[in-house]
Amino acid sequence: MKYLLMIPGPVEIPDDILQAAGAQPVAHYGPEWTDFYLNTATSVSRLLGTKGRTFIIPGSGSAGLDAVATSFCTDKRCLVLNNGQFGGRLYDIVSRHTADADLLKFPLNSPIDTSVLKKRLAKKRYDVVFMTHVETSTGILNPVEEVSRLVKENGAIFLLDAISSAGIEKLEMDGWSVDAVITASQKGLECPPGLALVTVQEELLKGLKTASIPSWYTNLGVWCEYYEKWHDWHPYPVTLPTSTTIALATSLKIMEKEGITARQNLYLKVSDRLRKAVLGLGLKPYAPEDNHAHGLTAVSTEGKFDPTNLIKYLREEAGIQIAGSFGEIKSHVFRIGHMSRKQCQTVNLMSLISSIACFMASQGIDVSFNMALQKLLS
Repeated sequence: MKYLLMIPGPVEIPDDILQAAGAQPVAHYGPEWTDFYLNTATSVSRLLGTKGRTFIIPGSGSAGLDAVATSFCTDKRCLVLNNGQFGGRLYDIVSRHTADADLLKFPLNSPIDTSVLKKRLAKKRYDVVFMTHVETSTGILNPVEEVSRLVKENGAIFLLDAISSAGIEKLEMDGWSVDAVITASQKGLECPPGLALVTVQEELLKGLKTASIPSWYTNLGVWCEYYEKWHDWHPYPVTLPTSTTIALATSLKIMEKEGITARQNLYLKVSDRLRKAVLGLGLKPYAPEDNHAHGLTAVSTEGKFDPTNLIKYLREEAGIQIAGSFGEIKSHVFRIGHMSRKQCQTVNLMSLISSIACFMASQGIDVSFNMALQKLLS
């Protein structure tokens, strides 16, 4: 059965991008494709607010995280900031590349606290600090600009997991002094899964020429070698999924045409409407008002029902898929994705809110369907 995907990735893909993704593949080498690839990579860098270099790597976003950890964390003193499931995964990745990796944990329902970070950085010198922009398990938006400023004051490089934020949240790599950003094709970029996008400041890449890194595929030094030596016809070491790359280029052109600020404003408005609708249902957004992501909404059931039952009902009775959460909040938090234009369409949001209301009513829970829809449409 085909479900309406209202999960935080992969997203429900808009028709204009889906059409581009469905084309026959083309050769992944040669001057014509190489120009297309390089222009697409430059467009990713431009989206992220940098003149740095973007590598389009076949694989999930985690492949990009591993590539950055391999290239810049190997045998380095690293600090990973963690306020959720994916911050924990980031530590798991980094700690496989160095014996000197520390984890600084924060509460699940709050952003990274820069005052706590400042104290930690005063106690120990780190080479690298790594964190998530949006913690996808909780819908928390972390303060990238403020964290980056502290990291730079302490002489470390700053790496950012932007898998659930690129194309959605404000992000200025150059303006905020972020050294590397990792994202993926299947969330705010509205494409099928399959591409990790790694964008790195040129200055940071220079050190890879002399670095001893025990890897090939995830060693960005290898990617730099191919970029420099085979630049005219094959500036990467592997076969690229050309159809997905074409979809990515289509998405970037659409965003550039409408303007990234306009796209970000769409997500701001949709997340605000959805949070109000959630309150109208008698539930509560999990992330606090001033620190919530705009491409997904984590919702607390307030103990009224088990999210697993809601997820099952929506899939079987309404043909809609949403997501649960992880760990200690799994029993009372579910997540709604609104990372693509199609997910943000009012008709899809109305269908979701109406179906949640029907589930709650079927459980004997007093729910104001009309109030929730009124909030959604206001």
